[in-house]
Formats: sequence, structure tokens, C-alpha cells
Amino acid sequence: MDSRPSFPLGGYPRASDPGNRLAVHAGWATTSGMSTTPRGAQRVLTDRKLTAAQKYRRMVVGEVGAAAFLWYELCTSLLSSWPGAVGYWLRARFYPTLFRRCGRRVIFGRNLTIRHPHRISLGHRVVLNDGVLLDAKGTTGDGILIGDDVFIGWCSVVTTTDGTLELGPGCNIGAWCRIGTYGHTRIGAKALLAAYVYIVGADHEATRTDIPIVDQPSVSRGGVEIGEGTWIGTKATVLDGTRVGAHAIIGAHALVTEPIPDYAVAVGIPAKVIKFRRPASAPAPEAPPRSSGASANPLE
Repeated sequence: MDSRPSFPLGGYPRASDPGNRLAVHAGWATTSGMSTTPRGAQRVLTDRKLTAAQKYRRMVVGEVGAAAFLWYELCTSLLSSWPGAVGYWLRARFYPTLFRRCGRRVIFGRNLTIRHPHRISLGHRVVLNDGVLLDAKGTTGDGILIGDDVFIGWCSVVTTTDGTLELGPGCNIGAWCRIGTYGHTRIGAKALLAAYVYIVGADHEATRTDIPIVDQPSVSRGGVEIGEGTWIGTKATVLDGTRVGAHAIIGAHALVTEPIPDYAVAVGIPAKVIKFRRPASAPAPEAPPRSSGASANPLE
């Protein structure tokens, strides 16, 4: 996998920062204006001006040549559900040719859904368990970047639209997780996500009341940052524009709406810090204000 500079922790723009909102229009990103028509997959699939073949290429394969399109169809149609050791061997032999980059000894499970593979990079020894979906639709951003030794559990969804989604080396994504982004979302090295975790690197615009929310554009407030070595408990949700620090723990069913410091343990809805795994990580108490003129010692 190609080496890329890591995005610094806390470097994402926040919802309170001016000018950081990104409106996403029909698979292409703009930084100004709002649309009053539905966008994304629903817009493409219900567009009467597009043929079925055009919809399929736009949503599944992307803008690739005829040879690449036919090769994708051949590999996924014949090998996706092939059972047993022979199926694993065949997918390991032929699936790497579909991707932008693919490392050695990658394990491809059965019934994978791979969309826009030319925008997906896989490191060495990646494990994609049965039923995993990787979707990197769009034309901007770096798509999906998966580091070495990453494990993605059964039926998990990793998706980005015109964005960049990084899974750091050695991170472990449990079964039935969903990680999606329109911005730049990064899961740090050795992070552990339990089953059913939801990482939301996007949001719905809801400022107008004269039209339904579904007809307003999706927006991004910069994506999500999960620090290295962090553990996210089962069914927890991390919202767009937030950062969870390194080596933190997020309790089961928690809803993360604000930044969580390094080594913090946070639980609840919304998630609140209840303690720190390392005492030095706790915020220092504020020093009392000094009095001017008179001595602070009452005995003097």
C-alpha cells in the first residue's frame, strides 16, 4: 500500500468553524450553495434520463474502460460466492487485479460487495470477512485506504462518497459495523470497534422547513477521527465532526457528539467522560486567581 501522510489528531474542522460545511451533490462535492432536489444514490437510481446500464456503471463500477468493466463482471459474477478453500484461493488469485492497489496475502471472504474498486487500496494481510461491503463512489478524495493487517468483520459496511476513508494498520472492525463519510474520516492504528458500531462522517441538512429533509443535501463537517488504540463499544455511534482521542474507551450504546480526550473513558447519551485510564491525561485543575496588592496569606 502506498504511504500517505497521516492526518493529525484533532486536525479536522469542527461544526463551529466557519466555512467548513461541505454540501454533496449527486456524487460530486461543492463548497457553496444548496440543492432542493434529492441527492446521492436515490437521485441517481430514480433519474429517468439515465439508462439502467448508466445507473449501474455510476453506482457500482465507476468510470472505467470496457475491458476493466468486463473483468469486474467476470470476477465478481463467477467467484464471489464460490465456497470452500478453492473459492478463497480463486479470489486471492484474481480479486487483487480489481483494486487500485492490493498487498500480499489478502483474504477475500464470500459474497463481498465491492463498488468502485479502482478507488480502493488494500495493504498486506487484510482480512475481508463474508458479506463485507466496500464502496468508494465519487470522483474526488482518495477513496478507501486500508492499512496492513486490518480485519473487517462479517457484513460490515465501509463507504465514502467523494471523500477519503482511512483504516489504520492493525485496526479491527467488528461484525455489522457501518463506517461512512463524505469528508475525511480516519480510524487509527490498532483501534478496536465492537459489533454494530456506527461511524457517521456525514449529516443531513435540515435548516429549511418548506421542503422535506430528504430533499435537502447531505453535508459533511469534516469527518470523524478515531485515535490509535481506541476501543469503541458495541452499538456506539460517533457523529460527524467529532474526534475520539488515542487509547480512549467508548462505552456500549454511547452517542459521541463532542471531542473525547486521549485515554478517556466515556459513556452515555451524549457521551460524557467518567474517568481517565492514565491519570496524567486528566485535565489539570485551574489555578486560583491571584489577588492584587494584598498578600494572599491572611496571617501576614
